This record gives sequence, C-alpha cells and structure tokens, in this order.
Amino acid sequence: MNNNYQSWQAWVQQVMKHMEKQQQMINQLTQKIEQLQMNEHPKTVIEKIEYHFDQLKIDTLEGTLQIGLTPNGSDAADIGDFYANQGQMPPQQDPVLHQLQKYMNTDIPQWMNQYTRDHDIPVTDHHKEQIIADVRKQLSQRIEHYKNQNPDLDDAGLVNQVQNEIRHSIAQYFDSFQGDGTS
Repeated sequence: MNNNYQSWQAWVQQVMKHMEKQQQMINQLTQKIEQLQMNEHPKTVIEKIEYHFDQLKIDTLEGTLQIGLTPNGSDAADIGDFYANQGQMPPQQDPVLHQLQKYMNTDIPQWMNQYTRDHDIPVTDHHKEQIIADVRKQLSQRIEHYKNQNPDLDDAGLVNQVQNEIRHSIAQYFDSFQGDGTS
C-alpha cells in the first residue's frame, strides 16, 4: 500500500508541475497579446481606385471652374505660386493685363460662341460666363509666368502668348466637354 501512495503522490506532483507550466505559458501569451493590441493600430489599405468620368452625369454646375491655363503640365507647387501672386497689380497700372481684360470682355465671348457653334457643343451662356470669370482670375499669374519665362518679351508678344493660351485652353476644355444643354 505504501507503494501505491507514493505513485499517487508522484502523479499529483507531476500534474501540478504540468499545470504550473501551462499557467506560465498562459501568462506569457496574455502579455504578448496585450502588447500586440497596444502596438497595433488599425490600418486602411486602399489598393486601387478607378474613376470613370464618362459615367458621371452633372445636373448642376456650381463653384469655381479651373480649366487650366498651365502649359507644360505645371505641378501643384506652381499652381500655389499662381494664387499667391494673384491681384498684385491693378489693371489700370498694367497695360498688358488691361489689354487682356478687354480681350476677355469683347473677343473671347464671340470666339466661344463661334467655336461651340462650329463644333456643335451645347454650352449655356451661364457656363461660358463661368469659364470667362475663371480665366480672368488667372490672367495675372499667366502674365507673370510668361514674363519669368522670357524676360525680353515685349508687351505685344506677351499679350499674344496669353491670348493663344486662352483660346487653346478653352478649346481643349470644350473638346473634352460633353455639353450641358442649349446655349
């Protein structure tokens, strides 16, 4: 009987040691889980976004229209520079700006009407006014751009370059535009 008691006692000790090891392992795993939970922040990964603009339908046009008078694919920093220089010199002090403002008031509306008629692009008068207003806001920056690009350019050459850019940019916009009703 004594032998039976010892084997029973040995078995209990063995089970107790095994339980202690399991408890230690549970404690270690619990600590690791807590550390991982504290260190891990939820991360959002966006693999790919595709826009299909040909599927959009615009019912109302509101806000500022940027048709992009930026030749040679200017980057975002250049655009910020354009806005920083906006309105530095009033039209009455800058003959080039004054001449371009006059051009925007008289020639461009007629040119736009002819272009949209020739290319059968339905554009409302309100939309055309928004385009003109947007281009008008960019004139000072475009003048500065061409002055910096070619400091020896005289006023007539400067006016001519900006006028060509205006017509080219508006034509590109109209060519990619699907129309918004009758004008």
